[in-house]
Amino acid sequence: MNQSFELTPGRLRELRGFAIAARLLNFSRAAREAGCTPSVLSRRIASLEEAVGGKLFLRTTRRMTLTPRGEQLLAHCERLEMVMLDLAADLRPRGGEPSGRLCVHLPAAYGRLCVAPVLARFMAGHPQIRIEAVYDDAYADLVAGRIDLAIRVGRLADAQLVARRVGDMRRYLCAAPSYLASAPALMDPAELKAHRCVAFSGLRTGTLWQFSQGRRRRSVRVDPVLTCNDSTATREALLAGVGIGIQGDYMADELIAAGRLARVLPAWDLSVSPIQLVWLPGADRAPALRALIDYLAAELR
Repeated sequence: MNQSFELTPGRLRELRGFAIAARLLNFSRAAREAGCTPSVLSRRIASLEEAVGGKLFLRTTRRMTLTPRGEQLLAHCERLEMVMLDLAADLRPRGGEPSGRLCVHLPAAYGRLCVAPVLARFMAGHPQIRIEAVYDDAYADLVAGRIDLAIRVGRLADAQLVARRVGDMRRYLCAAPSYLASAPALMDPAELKAHRCVAFSGLRTGTLWQFSQGRRRRSVRVDPVLTCNDSTATREALLAGVGIGIQGDYMADELIAAGRLARVLPAWDLSVSPIQLVWLPGADRAPALRALIDYLAAELR
């Protein structure tokens, strides 16, 4: 498409006329629907063809079809129409009820286990709000990803974001009883080097596991037999007896209470990470986002 192609009011009229003609494949009927004469519609199509650098229709005395260029442009027009419909729906007054679309980025396992049920309750009370929830442990750039709200576990790397703390996550060193039954004794973090370890690559410190006991500090660089980029996969490996690994309390508490996992080195503490809602400065002026932030903050605490 020509680099000088701009969506001026005149160009939008041309695109609308083209989209109608492309669907009807009849210029006379398309002109009536577009509210102009066939000659005016033909001039608009010609102007559009010049702008895109190619023919949009193949016309014979018996039939009219779209060229490949025309089919491509029709697909763009349909996407543009959907954007305009969504915009009209989002801007329509709704008597004070928050409305609009929100993109929310969530840590995979924490999001599914702890946040998804809360989002469902929020949407039941706010039927005019649409949410796109992305469950992913990878770091996401809010600007590049067009993300309205994210939940981050751990210290924030971007001081430009606005944050609201909604809780803390404790971490435990865990293993299945089946693994511990045949594994070497473990009394000190340094002895982890003699054990099979399972690592979650999303952990900020990676394979450097850091422990504290009062004022004492220990750091151990483990050599994992399995590294997972998904915390749920890490949990499943531990349950299967693959080795020892780190689990957040929201995943481990019930499994420990049921005896399916056991805490390892319980006298040594792992890091406690803040759980925070983050968004771009000023974004919370939108009523829909403000309502979601307040609801999540109250429920997740």
